[in-house]
Amino acid sequence: MGRQGQLTKANFGYSVPIDAPLYKPFPVYYEDSTFLTFPYVTSADAAAALLPDQFELAPGPDGDAGKLAYAKVLFAKYGFSTYGAYNEVAQVIQARYRGPVPAGVSADVSFAVRLHVDSDMALAGGREIGGFPKKMGHIGFEETPIFFSSLESPKGLRICSGEMNAYAKVLDQKTAPPPMQTFPLSYASVRVIPNPDMTAPYKPSLCQVIYTEWVLSEGTFWSGRGALSFTGASALSPYHTLPIIQQLPPMTPTNPVGTMMYRGKMAISKVLVLADF
Repeated sequence: MGRQGQLTKANFGYSVPIDAPLYKPFPVYYEDSTFLTFPYVTSADAAAALLPDQFELAPGPDGDAGKLAYAKVLFAKYGFSTYGAYNEVAQVIQARYRGPVPAGVSADVSFAVRLHVDSDMALAGGREIGGFPKKMGHIGFEETPIFFSSLESPKGLRICSGEMNAYAKVLDQKTAPPPMQTFPLSYASVRVIPNPDMTAPYKPSLCQVIYTEWVLSEGTFWSGRGALSFTGASALSPYHTLPIIQQLPPMTPTNPVGTMMYRGKMAISKVLVLADF
């Protein structure tokens, strides 16, 4: 008889490989972060087709007519994080969760449609803990007089890009009154773990609605003038299926959801399961 294995569940690491985990639990802390954020108006039909039925679209600029919705693409450069330095691109839909939420949790969220990163730790941790639908990509980020970021997947096939001239400081958190010294961003995603059973129809082993809160601090918000663009070149990374009908104007003190750049710190510390289904 062969010798029995000695590794038990009680001794597993947090993630696989269980003897040398790829990543540690949240929270994740970031410094030297730069975001280029491009909110825009899109088709409500296109957005609803990508939104799980636990959510409803946030009202678009046409109100009760219901033909328009809000979406956003964010290009990020994380100069330091406890998951390492990496770049990221994310596309989200502005939505509202229809189910109950715990105290201190916002039902108004950015629902994660698709993301790309250039780090295996960020990909695995984001997918396996937060349910963020991440893929690997080649993400350039240039900090010149015109900030520019682009996604290629695979390398050489451009998917989307954003250019921005950050020209006016809107808020400095270091000197702002206490309510503005931290700025929470509420995200929701669907965590799906596939079932190894290869018999159709396929049913996941796990489906959960996950809430994640990103808190910005010690940073500055800048009005941004520029443009977001999709090439429509890929069926495998179809950012263009949420078309740009109108890009929102630059952020101002009276228009906090406009096109903008943020530079500062961030922490992802609140991750909750809102529902199993």
